[in-house]
Amino acid sequence: MEIAIVIGVLIILFFGFQTYYYIKSKKTVGQEIPFNQLSNELKNKIKDKKSIIYFFSPNCHACKQQSPVMEELKSEFKNIFMIDASRNINDARAFNVMGTPSTVFVKENRIADVMIGFRGENVLRKKLANF
Repeated sequence: MEIAIVIGVLIILFFGFQTYYYIKSKKTVGQEIPFNQLSNELKNKIKDKKSIIYFFSPNCHACKQQSPVMEELKSEFKNIFMIDASRNINDARAFNVMGTPSTVFVKENRIADVMIGFRGENVLRKKLANF
């Protein structure tokens, strides 16, 4: 009985943290990009441009599935930038990325949308077509 309670609490905590990360990320939609917190490299790539920033981590299982999809889309859409969040922590923090994979859509120097977690190619293509 005690183990069932522990497992239940762990499941609740897991989904609670997932929900917290989702809500925190979605609150950034509409905010100005914090250029003063970004690396010069990323700042120069996205300033005054419509861009998609894909944050990943090499050890993330979902990222290992998402990254090849993003690589393929990147060959077609030149405004997609792939950022290793484990190496560029400050860039990830500037966009409130708390988990990977996360995809941030930037338009007119504002965060237009945020997608958290794995998304299939069809979902991403539809989003890109409407972006």
